[in-house]
Amino acid sequence: MQYRHIWKKLQLEIDTQEIVVITGPRQVGKTTTLHWLLDKIPSKNKHYFDLENLIDRELFETKNYDSLIHDFQTRGLSTNERLYIALDEIQLLPNLPSVVKYLYDHYKIKFFLTGSSSYYIKNRFSESMAGRKIVYEMFPLCFQEFLDFKGIKHVLPENLSLDMDFPISTFELLQDHYEQYIEFGGLPKVVLTANVERKKQLLEEIFSSYINLDVQTLSDFKSTNDLRKVIKLLASRIGSRLNVSELSNITGLSRITVDNYIEFLEQTYLIRTIPVFSYSQDVQNRLLKKPYFVDTGIANVNADLSSGSKFENTIAHQLSLYGDLSYYANRDGEVDFILNYHGNPLAFEVKETPTRSDDETLKRRIQNLDISQSRIIGKEKSIRFTKYLWGGLIK
Repeated sequence: MQYRHIWKKLQLEIDTQEIVVITGPRQVGKTTTLHWLLDKIPSKNKHYFDLENLIDRELFETKNYDSLIHDFQTRGLSTNERLYIALDEIQLLPNLPSVVKYLYDHYKIKFFLTGSSSYYIKNRFSESMAGRKIVYEMFPLCFQEFLDFKGIKHVLPENLSLDMDFPISTFELLQDHYEQYIEFGGLPKVVLTANVERKKQLLEEIFSSYINLDVQTLSDFKSTNDLRKVIKLLASRIGSRLNVSELSNITGLSRITVDNYIEFLEQTYLIRTIPVFSYSQDVQNRLLKKPYFVDTGIANVNADLSSGSKFENTIAHQLSLYGDLSYYANRDGEVDFILNYHGNPLAFEVKETPTRSDDETLKRRIQNLDISQSRIIGKEKSIRFTKYLWGGLIK
């Protein structure tokens, strides 16, 4: 079993009172995490329920919540001491929040829950679970985790460092691995598969399961074909400003429908959108956002991406693990990413093969902003320019 960085924080939750909710995209390892957490609990008074299993699901569909205690007892569990219950795929049961709330309030039960929809968590759980839950988001592997999963004994810098020059020896050691990370993304099962064709097949299967399970379960969309059209258009527009009217005209769908699709895709962790950088919330809400896919491998399933788009999407994922992202635009051009890093904005421009001119342009574009640090992020080795951050050094 491969270790995820988030597990260190989750292990600390074993002895807390709150309900722990783990949410994130399909196939990032939420189920594995539940089993790992249960294994870390020394007590035998614990049980895992898979709500994709009809028998387990029917158990929690009861209207008599106290009857669940009898069902727990038939499994050798006791509520006379602390009981640990893990529930997987909670979005499949609309009434589950009330069940969990009742059991939490009346019995000594510690719950660990997983779900693949932030919409469900925020809208169904927020009202009934106020003060009772803590939510963790799991995402595809960061590059350090990718290396760990591949058995590569190399430790990347813990923090973002903007004063490093291009690392020739590290680049030569990790370049091929970083290229794989860019091409196929960071879903654990895909990373652990060696065969390239099998990786592609797995990505297609994971995307199909998203359509067939998450979309069918969590939405009331009339046509998944229309949704697929929007997904493909978003994949082909990675890093470009998101013009909903244009997408509406291309697909023949109403603007409201396209907006609803995009909101759903965000809340079920297929895509992320980043706003324009501004100290005014009104400006951020008014101007066009830019779309990225949460996993680059899934983006590749939906469009024939250029190498630049794959790289930029990968950097969006890597940087997003450090803080909130936005982009900046003025008459002179755009800055790809502004990262809120511990309360300080950092500016980044993504270039496959950086040049000194790229660095000078970036500094010029942010000179009127209250941003003191900037850096070009590169993918390839530049012949004459070394003052840039190699993407493979971003943890």
